[in-house]
Amino acid sequence: MYKLFSERIKNKNGEPEVYSYDVSSKAFRNQVFYIMADVLDIYEEHGDSLWDYMHDSFAREMGLKKLGRYGEGYKKNNIEEFVDESFNDAFLDLVDYIFHLFDVGCRDIQPRYRSDLDTNMLVNKAVEELNYRFKQHNLGYEFVNGEIIRIDNKVIHQEVIKPALRLLYEEGFEGAEEEFRKAFEYRRKGDNKNAILEAGKSFESVMKTICDKKEYKYDKAKDTAKALINILEHNNFYPSYMSAHMASLRTTLETGLPVVRNKKAGHGQGSTVEFISDEFAEYALNLAAANIVLLVGIYKNEKEK
Repeated sequence: MYKLFSERIKNKNGEPEVYSYDVSSKAFRNQVFYIMADVLDIYEEHGDSLWDYMHDSFAREMGLKKLGRYGEGYKKNNIEEFVDESFNDAFLDLVDYIFHLFDVGCRDIQPRYRSDLDTNMLVNKAVEELNYRFKQHNLGYEFVNGEIIRIDNKVIHQEVIKPALRLLYEEGFEGAEEEFRKAFEYRRKGDNKNAILEAGKSFESVMKTICDKKEYKYDKAKDTAKALINILEHNNFYPSYMSAHMASLRTTLETGLPVVRNKKAGHGQGSTVEFISDEFAEYALNLAAANIVLLVGIYKNEKEK
């Protein structure tokens, strides 16, 4: 039996989200139906009723007799109606199920009389467009390794990104929170340079806010990440028993996010447009989040003593 998507995400908590998870947009649903049709219509044209198979097998998994109001011979119409009318989880179950079958089945099934068709490329194109549509509509989903996953189901999002947002909100780090959310907005739009810049700003804003709250002296106009790290250390912001660890952390911080920001985004790019790949942007956001959780966590713990 196939374990449906809605079953795999049960019991998730309701912490602050970075992405949207509402897939009610008619435009998005229409685009997904077009992608399905791109694959299934090719088989239908050559005598293979994959629309019927998809309909009947998914209806069985859902415990339904049919997916729409149409009768025998109109199962494509039933799927289309289900795409239009179903609730979020049921719609995602359908997409997850059909694309799973594309991924594990259609790659190796040649339509009759179309031995020249590259079915592997056909499936790859469908998956690529689905993931593009998720990003286009700011949806926190991705089709990976044969199934839909929520972006925040990745360990870094669940254990670092969301706690960082929660801590910033709860502890009054409004400026840093705004910059951190802007970094994700730029990332979703594919503007990796500004995503890295905003992640770096958020990291520095956290340290400046800690200095303000703890009344540590610093130069608001000139002090950058390296100087702010030194100020926190010299004011014994870190617990003494963590001094050896914090020495290593300081090296990581100084050579991690600030350097990525300075080298890849923080200066003029010259006469050619500099391309910043997705992994650099993801690294910047994830490292910023990890630093934020640590620093704001220390501040929160000291405040509550």
